[in-house]
Amino acid sequence: MTIRRVLVTSISAIALVLAAAAPALAHEEINPKTVTIGQPTFLTLTAANEKSQPITKVVLTAPAGLNFGEAVRSPSGWTANKTDTVITWTGGSVAPAAFEQWGFEIEGADQPGTLTYKVSLTAGGDTEDVNVAITAAAAGATTAPTAPATTAAPATTAAPTTTTPPSTINLEKAEAASKDASDAKDKANTAIILGVVALLLGIVALVIAFLRRRTPSPAPEQDF
Repeated sequence: MTIRRVLVTSISAIALVLAAAAPALAHEEINPKTVTIGQPTFLTLTAANEKSQPITKVVLTAPAGLNFGEAVRSPSGWTANKTDTVITWTGGSVAPAAFEQWGFEIEGADQPGTLTYKVSLTAGGDTEDVNVAITAAAAGATTAPTAPATTAAPATTAAPTTTTPPSTINLEKAEAASKDASDAKDKANTAIILGVVALLLGIVALVIAFLRRRTPSPAPEQDF
């Protein structure tokens, strides 16, 4: 092997290593990341420019068997050229260390699975192709995780309660009522007796006063 061939091989290997180690042209995302099958959906492509040259062209290719819808969103200064499977945006610019968003509509996917979009970004003279995947799922397929089952503690046995027979309850009520009636009767009798005594005392006082009024006073004695 000649020295020239060794140099060429070494330079090529170094170039491949540098190309692999070079930063990507941009960071791309498509949101939402999950769509419902059978339903048209609006999605947003976001790209952040990580190169020193502005991005001036964006090409989005649909997955096989899934066409774009009619609606397209273009940022200020950009123009969209759309077919059923490819959308090309040109005329605008994304400066280095900046990002921009492009909107598009898709027809409903026929079945669940992964939808892979091809995104081609051009900055300066370089074009980078990146595959961005989203998920198509059936309606209601994504559910919130259920809480773990909780085992209930064994129920404690309550102490047996003693039920008083109805006859005993009625007897106790009757005795209480009889006692209340007897107490009321005694109080009434006491009041009557006190009333009679007061009346008699009043009559005696009247008789004494009357007798004192009828009794003449003795005549005064005369000195001879």
